[in-house]
Amino acid sequence: MPKRIRTVLLNPPPIGDVRFIREGRCMQSIDSWAAIWPPLTLAILASIARKYGEVDLFDCNVEDDSGLESVLARVRRFAPDLVVVNNSFPSIEADSACAAAIRRACPNAPVVGYGVFFTLLEGQALETATGYDLGIVGEPEVTFEELISRLAEGKPLYPMAGLAWRTEGRVESGPPRGLIADLDHVPVAARELLRNDRYVLPHNGRPFTLINVARGCPYPCTFCIAPVYYGKKLRKHSIDYVLAELERCQKELGLRDFLFWEEVFSLDREYGVALCEALLRKGWDISWATTTRADKVDEELLRLMKRAGCMLLGLGIETASQEILDGARKGVRVEQVRAAVAMCRRVGLKTMGHFIFGLPGETPRTVERTIDYAIELGLDYVQCYCAVPYPKTPLGEQAREQGWIRSARWADFDFGGFSIMDVGSIAPAGVDHARKEMFRRFYLRPSFLARQVAMLLARPRQLLQASRFLRWMGQARWGSGSAPADARARRGADPAPAEWKV
Repeated sequence: MPKRIRTVLLNPPPIGDVRFIREGRCMQSIDSWAAIWPPLTLAILASIARKYGEVDLFDCNVEDDSGLESVLARVRRFAPDLVVVNNSFPSIEADSACAAAIRRACPNAPVVGYGVFFTLLEGQALETATGYDLGIVGEPEVTFEELISRLAEGKPLYPMAGLAWRTEGRVESGPPRGLIADLDHVPVAARELLRNDRYVLPHNGRPFTLINVARGCPYPCTFCIAPVYYGKKLRKHSIDYVLAELERCQKELGLRDFLFWEEVFSLDREYGVALCEALLRKGWDISWATTTRADKVDEELLRLMKRAGCMLLGLGIETASQEILDGARKGVRVEQVRAAVAMCRRVGLKTMGHFIFGLPGETPRTVERTIDYAIELGLDYVQCYCAVPYPKTPLGEQAREQGWIRSARWADFDFGGFSIMDVGSIAPAGVDHARKEMFRRFYLRPSFLARQVAMLLARPRQLLQASRFLRWMGQARWGSGSAPADARARRGADPAPAEWKV
């Protein structure tokens, strides 16, 4: 008879007061104004683990007592047979240290990592993150279920497809595991194990959660890790699956705000229309946000999305320079971006523009053009990042070949931190300055501030969010940001990581 497996699933403690998003391709340090995301994949793995025994899911981003000693005490009390520790590039050193501490506290429980870090680096990830015993390469759900099933049946945990492991002082990896063909086979996330009231949207102060809608992106953007992790083929949940998730979140958890988690909502326009029409038939009082490309929207679709509850649309704009867009193989024209934002304004959809500074071809002049462009477009919000040369991406390979990388530490590969890439035409310090200037000039405009005051007068409960915004602006414009304090010094001297297994 299979053994009942006790599984701990942990989103690790903050580093000081800095918390991290560790969800698929979204890996970044965050501050107190940005939304803390629920660890959706970790909750899906918890749902799998519950089929085999007892589960303790602990998200240190939102728990009151989330220091390492408290975590270790909780893990010891639970006495697990298996431990899953979430991770990301920017937090990997602390994540690995947390995993190592748990391994010392519970030496008989294998400690498993998964996600983009382990997928991009494969076996090399275990050589760097020495606190982990095992690393899942690629989408984790199927490999994790096989792993916990073998543990329950007393079978060897490796070799296994989609897994890296240590044996006799060396790291080995199994063959790649294929992508999940039918996403409806992915179990529903065990969100009831999370503190759902603590994942709050900054613009309205209401709790929210992520809803998996689709995976995969066919576009060849040089900087993006999504096709590496999720594959290039679009795979969609059935509309019935998505509706069931939404209904469950409303009835059982009281949630009415959602982020539809996928790369390009309107990539399959027919599917997007069908989903919106299904939402309208349900008549639910919900709101949702999603992301798409500027060349994949039209006014009819946007109006339908708005009627179906969409309140915010994220657009990957990146830059005002057509030359940089073309070099990044974005496949979008600047004119298409202008048209898409204008359509959103006409139909009443709020927009979040996402920008990347420091791509090849960036100069101080293109930075100025991009900041002016962001303001001229009439966006409601902006978020901007530094270009990061992740392994297995075309940008990462180009940066390695050209000698552009200025840090040897994977923890500095943080698109929300300091720039570590010198493309020659703008220094990393110039990229850091560009991000701060974008935030200052966009968010400190009198017109933007006036809108926020009006919103506060209409919704006084958002005063706390406003205070967090002011703190965030102070960090973004005048502070050192959330990256480690010595990152700027390191990037000037360290070479690129010597070996990338790609």
